[in-house]
Amino acid sequence: MRRLALVLCCLFLLPACAAPVVSKQVLVPAPAAEVARLTRLKVTAFDNDGTGQVRAAVESALASVVVDGRPYFTVVGASAPAGSLGKPMQWIDSSRPKAQPIRYGAEGTVQGSVGQNDWQDERYTEKRRECVAEDAKGRCIFWGNREVRCVTRVARFSFTPRVVAKDTGEVLLAQEFAETGRSSACLDKGAPTSGSTLLGAARAKAIARFRDHVAPHVLVLEIPLLTEDDSGMGAQAKAEVASGVDFAKAGQTDKACALWRNAARSHGAGFVLPYLSGVCAELADDLDQAEGFYSQAEQRAGRPVPEIAEALARLKTTRADLDRLEQQRK
Repeated sequence: MRRLALVLCCLFLLPACAAPVVSKQVLVPAPAAEVARLTRLKVTAFDNDGTGQVRAAVESALASVVVDGRPYFTVVGASAPAGSLGKPMQWIDSSRPKAQPIRYGAEGTVQGSVGQNDWQDERYTEKRRECVAEDAKGRCIFWGNREVRCVTRVARFSFTPRVVAKDTGEVLLAQEFAETGRSSACLDKGAPTSGSTLLGAARAKAIARFRDHVAPHVLVLEIPLLTEDDSGMGAQAKAEVASGVDFAKAGQTDKACALWRNAARSHGAGFVLPYLSGVCAELADDLDQAEGFYSQAEQRAGRPVPEIAEALARLKTTRADLDRLEQQRK
């Protein structure tokens, strides 16, 4: 019993002890770089998609991608004549020699097949304990069990898009994307979510994963904030660090960074303040300055600090992503 009490205590304390974080939206490159370089796409009929619902959803998802304020793909309508797609488009970067145009690939077609696209019910029972007999004062004198019928509704959707370069016939992508939705309920407490709703959600998730695989997309990074070290930070600096964290959690990072900078001016030791300065530089997309602050924090720490190591690794990934994004921008 004592062990159980300790476990429960820890479970309740974990949320309170979790390190505060600040969020940042970043644009990351498409994993399928060859598809991302295409300019104009035409979505053709998918096998096992009799209503054309999946095809329409894929067209809509690709057309919805916007990068740098412009549509990323030009999605050619299904009714367009086959010969109207035109020649591959080129975009010339004026900062580069004119003899080296940046070519963003040939036209491509998106085709493929739909696998699972349905839902079914899995039935089971649960037992309910209830009073079978009461005394004259309404107190239960005999308990019994009864079974109730329950349902787990499972929707499964999968499709395998194939992206083909029209000028070469090369298959640039052929990959399955699958999602599952579940909802359970017992008949004495309601009903599970409708099968069509679950299936629609699973279909939308799978198609969104495909979209993010072939085009740059936004991810949300959660950057942890450090607040304590063993450098003997004074009361004023501690208060400014804490207030800054509160502002950062409220989305007011400008005020947070101003407080942290002020604290750093009065306390020149420890790794927390240079780390927080690195966070501010990273939020401002100044990667060189962020690396300088994170490296300073690493040197001052004198021991491995996971958050600092993760920050330096994150900057390395960000730089690599920026190089790949430059190749995928149109």
